[in-house]
Amino acid sequence: MLKERNISGFTWRSAAITAQGNVRNHNEDAVLDLPGVGLWAVADGMGGHNAGDLASRMIIEALCSVIRRDRLSELLDDVEDRMQFVNERLYRKSLEDGRVCGSTVAILLAFADRCLSVWAGDSRIYRWRTGSLSCISRDHSEVQELLDEGALDAADAGRHAGQNVITRAVGGTEKLYLDLELRELQDRDRFLICTDGLYREVAEERLATLLGARDPQDVCHALLKEALGGACQDNVSAIVVEFSRA
Repeated sequence: MLKERNISGFTWRSAAITAQGNVRNHNEDAVLDLPGVGLWAVADGMGGHNAGDLASRMIIEALCSVIRRDRLSELLDDVEDRMQFVNERLYRKSLEDGRVCGSTVAILLAFADRCLSVWAGDSRIYRWRTGSLSCISRDHSEVQELLDEGALDAADAGRHAGQNVITRAVGGTEKLYLDLELRELQDRDRFLICTDGLYREVAEERLATLLGARDPQDVCHALLKEALGGACQDNVSAIVVEFSRA
């Protein structure tokens, strides 16, 4: 559903979509579209059916009752506290069950004329601005570490055996560390928050093309159609947020 909100001079419209893909028989992704708060999130669960479903759902349920705050720092504190609480529960469950029960998370917070990206894992946040697409988040993954060390070429990253190995997640360790990135907004900025099931199926050049047309709801449907047109062996989730000067 397309949603709209006007706060502090910016109007934003957003839409979200999620699907199980062409191969899996269940969906371990979860999405949250809260334009009234200025909060959007995707979560990609790990641990198989039930465990992954539970992990991503707990993240979204914890965030869905966040309320608007007077300061961005207060909003962030609330979000971080909720994620730490979920992390503790999932980490304990992993120890008790003897198997992984965790999830990636990627969150976008809008406040006045700025956006704050918050993430752990390899779900991503992209910004589309005047035809150019850039990835704001940085994967917490084995492949990204190899790229940073210069031990792997970017052209080979998609074929590496460890491409699905992530190094940070909600529930992965006793203490959760979230990365943050603050950006100023410009008129007509668009943000894409998505799980790896989307960006592994759709090249960034194609993402940029699809993000530059239509409204957020149409873009979400176009992104999903593009992903499902390939092998799409993973779940797919996307949220598109467009910002405009009022």
